[in-house]
Parts: sequence; C-alpha cells; structure tokens
Amino acid sequence: MGGDADTAAGVAARSALTHDEAVARSAVISDVHYAVELDLTVGDRTFATTTVVGFHSSSGGARLELDFTGEVESVDCNGHRSGPDAHDGRRVRLDVREGWNSVRVSGSASYSHTGEGLHRFRDPLDGNVYVHTKFEPFAAHTVFACFDQPDLKATVDLTLTVDPSWVVVSNTDPVESPTVEGGDRSTWRFERMPPLPTYLVAFAAGPFRVLRSRHRDVPLALYARPSLYDELTAEAPEVFDVIRRGLDFYGGLFDLPYQFAKYDHVFAPEYAFGGMEHPGCVTLNERFLFRNRVTEDARRRRASLLTHEMAHMWFGDYVTMRWWDDLWLNEAFATMLAVVAQPEATAYGEGWTSFAHHDMPLARRADQLPTRHAIRVGTADTDAARSNFGPIVYRRGAAVLRDLAERVGWENFVVGMRAYLQTHAWGNAGLDDFVAALRRVSDEDLDRWVDEWLLRPGVNTVEVCRGDGGDRVVQQSDPGVDPRHLTLRIAAFDYRDSALVPRTPVHVSLGPPECEHVLAEFDGPAPDLLLPNADAVSHVKTRLDSRSRRAALRSLSAVDDPRARAVMWGALWDEVQDALLSARSYASAVLAHGTRETDVGILEALLERASRALRVYGDPATGRDTLEVLARSLREHLVCAAGGSDRQLAFARALVGVVRSDDHGLLGDIVCGRPPWAGLEADRDLRWRALLRLAETGGDIDDLVDIAMEADPGDYGRRNALTAEAAWPSPAAKEKAWTRLFSGDHSLAERQAIMAGLRQPGQETLLTPFADRYWQALEYMAGTAETEFLSAFARALYPCFTDIEQSVLDETDRFLARKPLPESVLKVVREERAELLTIRAARACDAADAQD
Repeated sequence: MGGDADTAAGVAARSALTHDEAVARSAVISDVHYAVELDLTVGDRTFATTTVVGFHSSSGGARLELDFTGEVESVDCNGHRSGPDAHDGRRVRLDVREGWNSVRVSGSASYSHTGEGLHRFRDPLDGNVYVHTKFEPFAAHTVFACFDQPDLKATVDLTLTVDPSWVVVSNTDPVESPTVEGGDRSTWRFERMPPLPTYLVAFAAGPFRVLRSRHRDVPLALYARPSLYDELTAEAPEVFDVIRRGLDFYGGLFDLPYQFAKYDHVFAPEYAFGGMEHPGCVTLNERFLFRNRVTEDARRRRASLLTHEMAHMWFGDYVTMRWWDDLWLNEAFATMLAVVAQPEATAYGEGWTSFAHHDMPLARRADQLPTRHAIRVGTADTDAARSNFGPIVYRRGAAVLRDLAERVGWENFVVGMRAYLQTHAWGNAGLDDFVAALRRVSDEDLDRWVDEWLLRPGVNTVEVCRGDGGDRVVQQSDPGVDPRHLTLRIAAFDYRDSALVPRTPVHVSLGPPECEHVLAEFDGPAPDLLLPNADAVSHVKTRLDSRSRRAALRSLSAVDDPRARAVMWGALWDEVQDALLSARSYASAVLAHGTRETDVGILEALLERASRALRVYGDPATGRDTLEVLARSLREHLVCAAGGSDRQLAFARALVGVVRSDDHGLLGDIVCGRPPWAGLEADRDLRWRALLRLAETGGDIDDLVDIAMEADPGDYGRRNALTAEAAWPSPAAKEKAWTRLFSGDHSLAERQAIMAGLRQPGQETLLTPFADRYWQALEYMAGTAETEFLSAFARALYPCFTDIEQSVLDETDRFLARKPLPESVLKVVREERAELLTIRAARACDAADAQD
C-alpha cells in the first residue's frame, strides 16, 4: 500500500473553495436564481441533474466559475454552447456579460453513502430506497451546479422525478399533486424557495409515512420509514408539543414570527449527524425516534436538538453568515438559545446545570488540545471550515455568549439580537454587524470582549492558593493563554458533621494586570472548600486546591447547590485528564456521591465517566480489580432501584459495560431477554450492550448474535452485529473487521460501526500489528477516499491501545511532518496523539496511587 502525498495534498487543495474565490464571485454576482431538475430514476449509482442558473453580473467579460463535481453533458451560457474543456471536474467556467446571465448545465452525479451530498440508503429488510441531502458546508455542488457559498443566497425552483411510490419533502410545499408518467415515474414540482444559501437547500425522498399537525398558521409534519411508524406515532405528541412551544417562545423572544411557510421534520435513515436546520425541512437522526426504553434525559436531549435547530430558523437561515469564519453566529447562538428555551419550550426545567455537566467539560477539553482555536477564526477555504465544527464553536461559543448576556444584561442582549435580525433580514451578516447591534444598547467594552473571548484560543485556569497571607483566588498564567477579564462567584463551605455547610458567596473580579484577589470577605477560619466560578457562568477551568479537593471527595453530595456540584464534578474530571487525580479516586467519588444525584442524565454521565476512567485512564495492571469494585457497587444499586425506573435502567447499562470477563452468564441472559432484575426490560439496546461486552471480553457470541438479530433484524441490528463481531479478541476477528472496512460493501455508517468495535482497551497485544497498517491505510487513501471516511478512520482507529506507545508517537510526528492529508483529517490525528499522551500520563498517575 502507498500513496503520492504531494498529489493527494494538491487534490485536496483543488477540491475546496477558498475565501478569496468566494469574495471575488460575490463582488460581481447578485440576484441569483436556480431552477434545479433531478431525475432519481435512472440508476442505483447516479442520477440526472440539470440546473438553469440566472444571475446578475456587475462586470462584462468576467470569467466566473460554477461549482459542480458531477459529469457534464452540456453547458450553455447565454445561448452559447461551451466546449468540453469548460468543466475541469470541479468547476464550470463561464464567460458572462454585464447584466443578466442565464447558464444551463446538464449532466449526471453520483449518490453518496457518507451522509453528505445526496445520500442513498437501501433498507435491508424490505429493499426500499431512501435518499436525503446534507450540503453543509460545501456539498450542494455534488448534486447540482451552483455558486456553493453562503453569501450568494438564491431563490430555488426544485423539480424531482422519482419512483411513483415515493413521498418527497423539501423546503417548500409541492406546487401541485405529483404527475405520474408511464406508471413508473412521478414528478414533483415545489414552490419557489425564499432566498437561501446553497447549503440549506434540502430534500428527502422515499416511501415515507407522515403525520401532520398545525400550529396557528404553520403546517407541521413528521416523516419516517414505515418500519418506524409505530415509534413515530408514539413520539409525535411530545415532538409536536416541543415544536409548538418552541415556535411561540422564539417568535416572542425575537419579536419576529417564524418566517417560512411550513415546518417539517424528516427522520432520515443513516443520517450522519444529529440534525440539520434546513428551513421547512429539518432532517434528524433516526435515533431520536426512540426504538427502546429511554430515560427522561434522552427526551431532554431530543428537545434540546429540536430547539437548537429551531433557533437556526432565525440565526443561520433568516440571517446567514457571510463566510465560515462566522459559523459561531449560527452554532453558538443555536446552542445557547436551546438552553434558554428549555424551561419555556419543554417539560425539563432549567438547562444550565445540565449544560455545565454535559457540555462544558467537552469545551474545556477542546480548548486544551494542540488543535485549539478561537471561536471566530479566519477560514481560508471550505476544507478548513470542516475543522470549525466542534465543541469550541458550539459549546464554548454558547458559554461565552451566556457570559456576554450577563455582562450587558439579558434585556439588552435580547434587544441587540432583535436589531441584528431586523437589520439583516433575509441577508448575510458577520461579527461586526452583531457587535454594532449590541453597541446601541450597551456600554460594555465590546471590543475587549470580542478580543478576549471570540478571537483568542484557550481556556484560563482559576484556582485558590492557600497561604499565611490568606486565601487567594488566582487566574493562572497558562502557556499560550493570556489572562482575561473575569467576574467570578466564589462559594465557600465548612466541613461539619459529615456535611459541607455553605457560607455567603462573594463575587470577585480578576483581570490584567491584577489576576489575583485576596479573599478577605470570608471572616473567621479558612473555609474547608473554596470553589471559584461556583455558578458555572464563566468559561474557565476550575482547579481545586488540595484541601478543597479532599473536602469534595469526602462530601461532595452534601452540597445542596446543583450548579456548584456540577462545577466540582467538572473539576475532578479535568484533574483525571490532567493526571492530577487517579482514575480510581474519581470512580470512588462517583460511587460515593454521583450515585446520589437525582437527575438521571447527570447520573448517567458520571457513571459513563467512571467507567471510562477505569477502562481507559486506569492502570491496566489493576484494571480487573477496579472494574470489579465498580461492578459490585452497581449491582448493589440495581437491587435498591425501583423496578422500571430511569435509575434502574441507568445502573443496568453501566453494569453491563463493566462486568468482568468471567461473568458471561449474566450477559448471555440479558442478550436472550432474561435480565435478573424485576421491572427491567431487556430491550434491543440493552441486549446489544450486553452482547458487545460479551464479545470484547472473549465470550462465545456466535449463537447470541443470531438471537439479538432476531429481536432487531433491520439495519440497526446489522450495524450492532458488525460492532460486536469486530470487538471479539482474536486475530481472525480483527483481520475480518479490517478487511470489511475496505471491501466497498458497506456505507459509512456501517464502517463506523465496524471501527467502533475494532479498537478496544485491554486488547493492546492484538491491536499492535495494526499500528503500521493504520499509517499505510491513511497514505493509501489520501486523495482517493471520501473526507468523511478519512476523518472517521483517523479518529476511530488511531493506535492508542498498543504495546508500542512510544513508537506510535514517533510515527505520528513523522506522519504529521509530511502533511499528506487534508487539514481537517490532520487535525484529527493531532487530537488523537494528544489523547494518547493523556492516557499514558493518567495511567501512570493511577498506578502511583495504587502503590501509595
């Protein structure tokens, strides 16, 4: 295996659209309209595509290019036929005149199996075919010829020819009932779309079932496969309720009602993401149509997704960023506003405590990786834009926007948002436009805030320093992270009779040049626990001093304030990853205090981290014993949990993930639908979890795979079986899984399932031979494989569990020095290298603790 690195890098560079190219086009082009006709009946691999592009050019004789990566049959520009050299495989060259221009591009394009472009899925149960689009950030041109950039918004007339048994849903309603041609084709023509960027043009098609409703003057609909119609029917009341309440909440918040003609949601098979905010045609992952028993937290997360995508109808769809460096204007706002909407649009109460538990640890971690970046970052091209999607823009962005709202006052913040939307209605905007809207209502130093929080990477560390001169709260000078201006709530607790008794909290300001504050406000003896950022408002890393850490480990559950507990739990998890707290100490704290959390979503998160701490960050030499301690405690909690409760389900899932290798009887019984705890249903999800644990610990799964598949015979079962088979600890199983990845017989979703099983902690000796093959495969695929698979492969199979860790690190450095892959893939490799270093340091910390 091998590859030409220079050629691969060149191909990657040519396939992207640069910012400079986008700016040059938008400088001369305006009033864009697309008439798109697609025929999806011509074959299983390709479809016919014809686009008529109309636009105004401010310059005569300008040479412009349309983006298109399909096969071109003909190009007509203003009535003149272009020669075959007009298309180079990615762009269609045009000779335009000043004023109005009309271009017709006809040809064919290929279906995708990666989740981007036009994804095609065949249901293994009934053979039915479904397609859906996902174009963000740069994939519309894989389906139709266009100017594929966010600031050239256009109206679109869409026409689709499909199988007559199909239902088609798009951003707008059909103009009329579909016309049937010859009994084997039907044509759907849709109403003209309002001005949209190309990445928001969307459709889905197949033999979907639909449920309809209405909210005021907005038609609502939910679409799903027939095999999920029962789940759709069961979940529709709650989904429609969140949608209705969300539309009312956002309409009032922005003083602007929903601006699109309808509001449909499509649960799309093999959807590669959580959801996508196409106006009038939101696409969602099918996992949010619950096929199994779920906890209330799973429903909360679904509601959060629905309100996140809904916020985009204003921030992103109605007003759109000009270029991808302002992605935060979409995603940070949608993430923050979904938390704000939670108590108003859902049944799940306030959202910032859950945000502190689930989202902030991911944001802090991303801010400490070598790939950290600012929230708003210059984006040279669309390949670099892919790297911006992640915890920094979404989660850290939401956190700093919340902090900004605290600084300027919520009412002023709302007035600023309204002014921004009104000023740029149906258009494009950027950072300066939003700041200008806020300047009208606030005296806050917004330039300083933008510089410190949007344009600087990294997270600041705040900790308490004890000393003879008194206790001080200090903003540390972290490498490469300049101090920021902070206002922090400091909580103090005294340890009395096994409880932590709170004192009155204080607020302190820290910032250059004064980055520490003597806590003279607390009279009397020094508190046993001092907690900076106790309300979790500031995006900072809280580091506990040794005395406070001991108090937290001893009595964390005695703290009544749930937000303060969230900050402490986050600080302890950060310390595991920083090799300051052993994995076994963290797991002990979860068993002692996390199991007392009443919010099941928080309980699940803590149990998952305790398991990861022991399996990944714990000393492998004592891993069996520490996992057994965890398993024993989980069994005790299961006995006490109410039958059929969310807590019982959470403990059962956690136990199934950590039971020891010789406890195969329990796992086998669960796979067969016979859990030993009264009231607990062994649904499909729990069965597959048990089968995976059985597989990765070397149990006999041959007959049990068939049993699990019989209970779950569709594509979900197929993917779970692929994961379990790849997890089995034998050279033959690993070789078979590796071969499947490159056979060409599997979609990206199926290959991701295989990769999820192939790499397991505790299988280091088996996985060591695949380390060299990992690098060879990446080199071989450079320039030939889809970026989506390259990124997934680079992350899922990076050799972090081997017997040759130093060799892996050395080879990583050599590979990165050559830069043979797109930057978005290299970013993944850099992050996985950092995780390997974290694993090594954390395991050494845990081993040292075991010896003490």
